[in-house]
Amino acid sequence: MKEKDFFNLLIRTYRTDTGTDPAEYSMGAYLDVFLHAYPEEKAQVRLTRKTCARILHEFMKNVLGYPDIDWDRAKELKDIYDCKVCANSIAQVYERGIMAEYAPGVFGLEKIVSEEEARAYIEVIRGYM
Repeated sequence: MKEKDFFNLLIRTYRTDTGTDPAEYSMGAYLDVFLHAYPEEKAQVRLTRKTCARILHEFMKNVLGYPDIDWDRAKELKDIYDCKVCANSIAQVYERGIMAEYAPGVFGLEKIVSEEEARAYIEVIRGYM
């Protein structure tokens, strides 16, 4: 699955489930890029687990209004700090059970998310809407 396709599916699911459009207001700097200024040259960029975690976390925080929770099990992920910008996003979706480890003790930041996995993550998020 491509990054932009995942974002669009998440927004469509939210619109369908809630009858409201999150695009009517700012979703935060990170998500607003996907909505208004996603670079054409990135159209074919495949969705990695770290980007998926960041999109889901920013959506939960900025659209759904969920506050961050304390880290517990996420501290034990061997690769949690391989991306300092997305470490908290990874921890938030991991702690909430939205995304599991890729392998024991490893989140798998650069692993590609399949369409099936992406849809499964969105199904979990639906429970938070």
